[in-house]
Amino acid sequence: MPIVDPLSDKEIADRLAELPGWELSADGTALVRTYRLAHLPAAILAVHIAQVQAELDHHSDLTLGYDTLGVSITTHSAGSRLTAKDFGLAARIAAIAPAHGAQ
Repeated sequence: MPIVDPLSDKEIADRLAELPGWELSADGTALVRTYRLAHLPAAILAVHIAQVQAELDHHSDLTLGYDTLGVSITTHSAGSRLTAKDFGLAARIAAIAPAHGAQ
């Protein structure tokens, strides 16, 4: 697996500004977001995210509730620091979530 360089604090802030609803974890090592789904079980969105993760070969931690899905993304191979891969995955998730009614 190729080594991916961690982003600087400025790069993280700039990229985070482009992802409404996403924020840094309390320790600053991950991108996090909780989606709420009014009409469908959150597991349906989780399966769609799993397909995207397989395509990108980059995986998040998902916390599944009936109508909520928590997402936490970091690059473990970069020492659990944020990289461009994390923001790419978050952007893909943000793009598919509305089709599931996720907010």
